[in-house]
Amino acid sequence: MPRKKKGKNQSEPSDPTSPPIEPSQLSHSAPMSTSVRQSTSVDVMSTSVSPPSTKKTAWSRGGGRLLAQALHGITPATRRDDDLLSSQGPDRRSKEEVEEYVERPSPSTEMGARRRMIQLANDDEVGNLAKKPIASVTQKPGRPITIFTNHFLFEAKQQTIYQYMVDFWPEVEKKGLKRKLLEEHRDVLGAFTFDGAMLFLQKQIGDIELIQKASAEGQQPIRIGIKFTNEISKAAPLQLYNTTLKNILRLLKLKLIGRNYFDPSRSIRIERHDVELWPGYFTAINPNDRGIALVADVAHKVLRTDTVLDFLHRLQGTLHRGWKDMVHQQLIGQIVLTRYNNRTYRIDDLAWDMNPHSTFQKRSGEQMSYQKYYSLSYGKNISVMDQPLLVHRHKTKGRPDEIIYLIPELCSMTGITDDMRADFHVMQDISHHTRVPPDVRADELQKFIANTTRNPEVAKELAQWGFQISSEMMQVPGRVFAPETIIFGKNKRVTVNPETEEWSNVSKQSHVLSSNPLKLWILVHTYKNRALAQDFAFNVGKAGSAIGFSIGPPQFLELKDDRKNSFLEVIKRGVSKETEFVAVILPNSQADRYDGIKQICCLELPVPSQCILAKNLSNPKKVMSVCQNIIRQINCKMGGELWMVDVPLKKAMIIGVDVYHDTLTKGQSVCGFSASMNQTFTKYFTPVCFQKTGQELVDGLGECMRQALQQYFILNKYLPDLILVYRDGVGDGMLHAIVDHEIPQLLDTFRKFSENYKPHVTVVVVKKRIHTRMFAKISGKLQNPPPGSIIDTDCVHKDWYDFFLVSQSVRQGTVTPTHYHVVYDTSGIAPEHMQQLTYKMCHLYYNWAGTIRVPAPCQNAHKVAYFVGKSLHKNPDFKLQHKLYYL
Repeated sequence: MPRKKKGKNQSEPSDPTSPPIEPSQLSHSAPMSTSVRQSTSVDVMSTSVSPPSTKKTAWSRGGGRLLAQALHGITPATRRDDDLLSSQGPDRRSKEEVEEYVERPSPSTEMGARRRMIQLANDDEVGNLAKKPIASVTQKPGRPITIFTNHFLFEAKQQTIYQYMVDFWPEVEKKGLKRKLLEEHRDVLGAFTFDGAMLFLQKQIGDIELIQKASAEGQQPIRIGIKFTNEISKAAPLQLYNTTLKNILRLLKLKLIGRNYFDPSRSIRIERHDVELWPGYFTAINPNDRGIALVADVAHKVLRTDTVLDFLHRLQGTLHRGWKDMVHQQLIGQIVLTRYNNRTYRIDDLAWDMNPHSTFQKRSGEQMSYQKYYSLSYGKNISVMDQPLLVHRHKTKGRPDEIIYLIPELCSMTGITDDMRADFHVMQDISHHTRVPPDVRADELQKFIANTTRNPEVAKELAQWGFQISSEMMQVPGRVFAPETIIFGKNKRVTVNPETEEWSNVSKQSHVLSSNPLKLWILVHTYKNRALAQDFAFNVGKAGSAIGFSIGPPQFLELKDDRKNSFLEVIKRGVSKETEFVAVILPNSQADRYDGIKQICCLELPVPSQCILAKNLSNPKKVMSVCQNIIRQINCKMGGELWMVDVPLKKAMIIGVDVYHDTLTKGQSVCGFSASMNQTFTKYFTPVCFQKTGQELVDGLGECMRQALQQYFILNKYLPDLILVYRDGVGDGMLHAIVDHEIPQLLDTFRKFSENYKPHVTVVVVKKRIHTRMFAKISGKLQNPPPGSIIDTDCVHKDWYDFFLVSQSVRQGTVTPTHYHVVYDTSGIAPEHMQQLTYKMCHLYYNWAGTIRVPAPCQNAHKVAYFVGKSLHKNPDFKLQHKLYYL
């Protein structure tokens, strides 16, 4: 197969035009008052909690100054993130509620983490993950609750395991074939588990070589080299447990697709949408506080009954001209399934100069066409000979990429398209099967565990290794935080009723915390939408007065047609230096027109803007509700604040970081960075930086941090004592890379700002795509736990400083908690206070009047990274970065 090496490309973040700060200008904290306790010295890599204060309500932090006040609990409310460009209001269900329970195809394309270390004043400051804190002896906040989890205890008897490395000559690529070759020698090996490279045995056989005779004339015999590497007399490695688990799933006749196993015999066809659902399971064996546990969850694979060739024909018939460009735009990055072997592949390119008649060279040296190969190997006859081939680049660490060519006719589309997401009926029919209620999910998982132990072959596999799986879900002690008080303008305080789950209605009649009067703004619309524009201007004025936001009449700019260029030209002519806001009523959700408008308003003529779909203003019964939501967005984009919660921190900066990988724009990914700028954590500075496509680690983090500190100092005349970073979008495999690569950038930035500037820092990795589920028995039935539920013992990692938190409310299906992992901590904040602070920050996202799944800075970072990567592709003007222009 032809091989290609990956290229490298790098973009640097641009500098803002704000004035530099000299070290002599820096203002540091005054010495701590005697009324605030002095903390014991805390080693940088230690997370030991300082001795408790004499004040039971104080938040403790080593070396800094925090406000010692009582903590309030948190209000249960509904998770939402509405974009009014495509939503009708708060009653519309979030798309994530469907996708959250659908297994996403995600082949391993993550680039290797770079380990470039920045030289620091003290090299001991980084290198290890933060350790689990000593358990608090004081009573933790929140009422007790018993939580059931989808963790099943896994026991293994003490025995000696022998580990071997296996090589094949000539090289064998397919893991299944390797395993089959080893099965031929079970009389020599005995019971074994094999993961594709490593072999585990219960007996010692030394270094040996096995010969597998050729199965057909002309083929070479295969030599199997087995080399002893290790003897394990204590706890067996997780690798052995998980490889054995995969063997068990194969014995249950489940099919591996991507990373999970599915049962095609239970497939569900949704004929009207050409969609097929395969139910299946996610499984993993991990260590926790109580030993080893099997984590099992229900998953669904969305398969489309149409092939890639059907998709190509539809595009060609619809577009005629330029259809190949659209094919590239819509297919690159998609995941396809080859049903002849149930494997998934990511489409990286299309080979228009190749077709099924094209040939390749087999290992024997014979040239064979793709048509003949699929006919002989899989019995598949290809009917269309002029179709191009799909290109998949198989990445193997330490080796050049291997190019694999696929036939569109034999590849099924997978996943949910944007068109499907936009179709309410499609999503409703799919979610009917994928939104599994808590009690049904728990029952399904317990039946799955029972089936594994009752199957004779599985029982034999478990017995020969001395493994045992508990049939009962783990019960763990949890807590529920008390409701939070939302503070509006004029010091109006509302404690949210847990049954309402949100404060949307209250916010529509409550004054905002702050606003900037909107006097000079333009409203762009087509002549067909003239009446809608006039009604909109009246309704937003009325809605604004109800919340203390003064809005004057707009300048109406009417278009004779709805062409993209017509919108862009009238905006360019209509925006002046005095223009404070641009509102545009769009006839439909045409993406290039929306992107063009945003590029003008964010890059060329920096001014906050709002796009509204005409259909969202067409229903007289809902139009006022839509305008009330829009007016809150406009207030935020103008630099105003909607509400706050009581957060007892002073001189602190809370930051969210996330990365968006734009699969359509080659060469760059976007990092969003959102840093709080005031003491109530309601104003943010949000720069972005660009880097190589697919790179999850952030190279420009230090530059974003420098800009944020500079802006914080300009606004507050001092620098923060405490910096808390919520880092989103990182898996467990990259935790050490975060500590080695990103945290040194932050520490180096602090040192460069001033030799004496040493803030206390906590970095928390936020994990949303997890498989741990939490259930609470309410009225004798397993249900979703109430918002504010938290677990920090038993099912958490035995060595990590981590916790699970349910901050959102889900009306349908099973809620997924968010996993928070503190990887670096010099703050000394008590773990229970860190948990409460995290929950409080989930109340401060201004695009939804309720709690969301992650802290507000984290969601802001995600929104800006997505917005810039999807629509702008360039750094927005610095004038907008102090406003929530991306909501």
